[in-house]
Amino acid sequence: MSITLPTNIPNGDRRTVAVTTPEPTPAPDLLGDYTGDGSLYVPPLSTARRMALAALAKHDGASIHDHSAMVSAAVELGYVLRKLLAATGAGDGAA
Repeated sequence: MSITLPTNIPNGDRRTVAVTTPEPTPAPDLLGDYTGDGSLYVPPLSTARRMALAALAKHDGASIHDHSAMVSAAVELGYVLRKLLAATGAGDGAA
């Protein structure tokens, strides 16, 4: 991307300066490119579902204003989501 900006020089001359910025790189599609969390254990679907429901119940009343509660919820829910996706075969393109 190139932008031309006018500049004022103290002696009254006006000149333009070309500023070049690098093109932004697209963000990866994390769920679409799912390859697993690196662990070898994939729970049965019923266990993964039970883990997800337990995590949801645990963090249901967390305060949006409590930073550590939000980080804890995000980490645990991300973990159980990965397990749930692995259990359903979503990582293999089956779901």
